[in-house]
Amino acid sequence: MTPLEQQRILKAIQNLKLNAVGDFSGQALTGIGNMADDANRRMGATELLDDIIKRVPAGKGQGLLTKAASSGVGRFAGRALPVLGAVQAVGDVGDIVLGDDSLGNKVMDTAAMGIGGTIGGVLGLGNPLLAAGGASLGKAASDGLQFLLGGGKSAEQRKIEEAVKLLQQRGLV
Repeated sequence: MTPLEQQRILKAIQNLKLNAVGDFSGQALTGIGNMADDANRRMGATELLDDIIKRVPAGKGQGLLTKAASSGVGRFAGRALPVLGAVQAVGDVGDIVLGDDSLGNKVMDTAAMGIGGTIGGVLGLGNPLLAAGGASLGKAASDGLQFLLGGGKSAEQRKIEEAVKLLQQRGLV
């Protein structure tokens, strides 16, 4: 990929980010917080946190954990996680577009993001944060499969190993 092509792709990604921010700008921050709260409810995060806190013995910090989870910082952290998952999806798209992976790898990552995003959207009943988080999880699963099946090596690393084997067979190394 030429530097000019990379610049054009980076510009396109920046425009996508600006459009996404612009889409949220019409909505108050409380609307984004409500989407995050909805995402946490749909995924059962609130109940899971409550269950974890209940397992801590009363004299060993249960009250402190309850107070921390219900504080402003605790609520902010809980709301931030779904939003961070959505932001990760933007980074994943950038990795697919700008990465030096093979076309097959990019196609597999894109398909996995599509499947993950669809599952996240369906489970989240249309919640965009869960759809984006699902897409990000799909790409992570794709990358994991590629690591396991490809031995964790890039196409360039495999070519170098093949060349070294060929040289060794011919007695040149």
